Amino acid sequence: MAQDNENTLRKYTAMRETYAEMCNDTYKNVRKFTDAYIFIKMEEKYYLKPKTIEDIVYYRTKY
Repeated sequence: MAQDNENTLRKYTAMRETYAEMCNDTYKNVRKFTDAYIFIKMEEKYYLKPKTIEDIVYYRTKY
């Protein structure tokens, strides 16, 4: 059970880091990607729905 929690936390941390990296990607101090685009790209990488990814990124989950 504890191993599952650690894996989940590790996955959530990786997802938040990916989101932060994409948010911080700028060109002439303007953000390159919208949140909607970021969530769609993350959907392709993590095989989760954009709403689920949004909940994880914004800490709306249990862990």
